[in-house]
Amino acid sequence: MYVWTGTAIVACVIAAGVAAIVTHHSPKPLPYVTQLLPGEFKSVPDACTAVSPAVLNGYLPGPHRAVTQTSSSAGDSQCSFTVDAKPVFLVLEVTAQAFQPFAAASGDGSASQYASDNFKLARLSLAHPAKRSPLPPAAITPLAGMGQQAFSAFQREHIGGIVTDVVTINVLERNVLVTVSLQGQESGHGFGPVAVSTLENGARSAAASVLAKVMTQPKA
Repeated sequence: MYVWTGTAIVACVIAAGVAAIVTHHSPKPLPYVTQLLPGEFKSVPDACTAVSPAVLNGYLPGPHRAVTQTSSSAGDSQCSFTVDAKPVFLVLEVTAQAFQPFAAASGDGSASQYASDNFKLARLSLAHPAKRSPLPPAAITPLAGMGQQAFSAFQREHIGGIVTDVVTINVLERNVLVTVSLQGQESGHGFGPVAVSTLENGARSAAASVLAKVMTQPKA
């Protein structure tokens, strides 16, 4: 419950940050971009099927893996995979979102610019969580060779004797933002340990798998 609460708080921080940034800009005089530009993605893949079976079986193995679709539309898909079988507690969360043009976004208001704004806000919210967030400031590392821009973030949560490690990968590709987090309970209540390297490799492999599916989606 604590792990999910922490994730929800981070999501709220990102949403609040997006609202603050986009409303800060003055309305742009016409003309600004009002439709997808050539090469921008019209849709994203289903997050529940975008992670390859090989990655899931390699990092969230066993018959106890549960799958939950939390959002499913052409432009926004979210899915979570959970393994809750002592001593293993792992949660993989996958989000793929294709942004549309937005006049209040920075630059020309294009879909790609709006996605870039959100990519920067995601990094900012991880580096500077809200005061009441159970998650500490993340250690952030740029990632090369994945999308146009990408970074990895690591956080260790301590709540009520439970220690949870969270690795988050954010990837920007044109107007699509892919976010993957893999969290594992390190200790507490009979769960753990889990190697941080396993979480890092699993999150990165899942993000690469989702990005590969994104690249097959129809473009403007």
